[in-house]
Amino acid sequence: MVDVAAAPRAPVTPRRRRDWTPELLSLPALVAILAVMGFPLLYLGWMSLHRWSLVGFDPPRFVGLANFAHLVQDERFVEALGRTFWFTALGLASNLPLGLGIALLMHERFPGRSLCRALLILPMVATPAAMGLVWVIMLDPTLGIVRYLLGAVGIDHPPLWLSDPDLVVPTLVAVDAWMWTPMVALICIAGLAALPPEPFEAALVDGASALQRFRYLTLPMMLPTLMVAAMLRVMDLLKLIDIVYVMTGGGPGHLSETINLYNYLAALSYDKIGYGSAIALVLFAIVIACTLVLIRLRRPAS
Repeated sequence: MVDVAAAPRAPVTPRRRRDWTPELLSLPALVAILAVMGFPLLYLGWMSLHRWSLVGFDPPRFVGLANFAHLVQDERFVEALGRTFWFTALGLASNLPLGLGIALLMHERFPGRSLCRALLILPMVATPAAMGLVWVIMLDPTLGIVRYLLGAVGIDHPPLWLSDPDLVVPTLVAVDAWMWTPMVALICIAGLAALPPEPFEAALVDGASALQRFRYLTLPMMLPTLMVAAMLRVMDLLKLIDIVYVMTGGGPGHLSETINLYNYLAALSYDKIGYGSAIALVLFAIVIACTLVLIRLRRPAS
């Protein structure tokens, strides 16, 4: 019979203590981010639970979730929310294909490629408000250059781009695409430059056409880059206000009003600070949710 007490015991390995140095080094930056972003967000949440007017000296009055309950019944808010999603969908449908197409052209070697790449960023140099004013002048139905160009090809009665209810949103989407498609193109150019050349060389040896190389190599390998560009554009399109405010002011009527513009008008023009804070929180939640969805969609592709 074996004596268990006399059997040799395995040496006990001392437990390694966790090194908290990385967490401690990043703690100051984390505290700064929480102070800069966390406090305004908490204060915004506090204001959304109150009814507050800047006119007079009455203090904020606590109303609970009444502001959020009113959002569901506010037809103007619901229409602005749906219009914002429609604007975002049209913006992505135009920005991503055009940006990738421009990037594919700029990726090829041709004389003056560097100059073309430098000129590509010109629409992003000026502020959106200034560019919006320029496009208002260009689209003017009486004196705009667009009317002159259309008249040169035989169209004597151009549409009212910013006054027609059926054309105002597509016109704003086109102006936004003119400004920010170059940013998508620059992101895609960087993504194309990082692709490994070996698969394309093997495809050439196997006799694959340019369309086949794009479909089976370039597009699948560029999906993570396209998802990054889509994430950035979604965040911008959901928060869009400058171009719409300068070019149409939300008109005609409220047919081009986005949720961010309605938020601005409700809080500062209609003096409903608490209600505007509730709209801002809803917009913040929508942006975060859409960003998380795009991040989740990017993971399998990467």
